[in-house]
Amino acid sequence: MTTTTFRDPVRPISPEILNRLELVSDHITPLAGGVGRRVNNTPDPRLSHLQGPTGDTIPYYEHIASVRDKGTSKFYVAFRETADALFARSQDMTKYPEWLMKMPQKHKERMIFVYQVYRHPSKVPVLRSFEDWLQPIADPLLWETLVYFLSKSGVVSADQMRGL
Repeated sequence: MTTTTFRDPVRPISPEILNRLELVSDHITPLAGGVGRRVNNTPDPRLSHLQGPTGDTIPYYEHIASVRDKGTSKFYVAFRETADALFARSQDMTKYPEWLMKMPQKHKERMIFVYQVYRHPSKVPVLRSFEDWLQPIADPLLWETLVYFLSKSGVVSADQMRGL
C-alpha cells in the first residue's frame, strides 16, 4: 500500500470565486494609513526611514497586491509588514542585532495580510490606520481562495503561503 504525502496543507478553495478574481495591481507601495510614529526619542540605527531626532513617521505596511472580484465588484488588498516594522517589533538590539535583521532569511518573517476594502482611503477624512478603510475577511473560503489566487499570480510565494 502506498501513502501520499502533501508538502502544503490542502486548502479548500472555491473555483467559482477563483474564476471571478483578477489582479488589478502588484506594485509595492506604502499602504495608506500604514504608518506609525517612533515611540521614544532613542534612535534605532536599524530603521532606514528615520531622519530627525523625534517624531519621525515609519511606514509599517506596504501594499503588495490589489484584487477585484468581477462578480461582486469588491476589492481586496494584500499587504505586508515593512522591514522597519519587523525591526520595531524586535526591540532588543542584543538579541536582534542589525546584521541579523538585515539577512534575507529574517525578511521572510514579515507578516502578510489580506483584507477587504470597505471604503476608499481618499473618502476617509482623517486616515489614522489602514483599518479606517480595510477590514478582515470573515468568510474562510473566500480568504483561502484569495490566498491561493495570490500564490498562483506570483504575488505570494509558497513559503509565504504556508505562514498565512
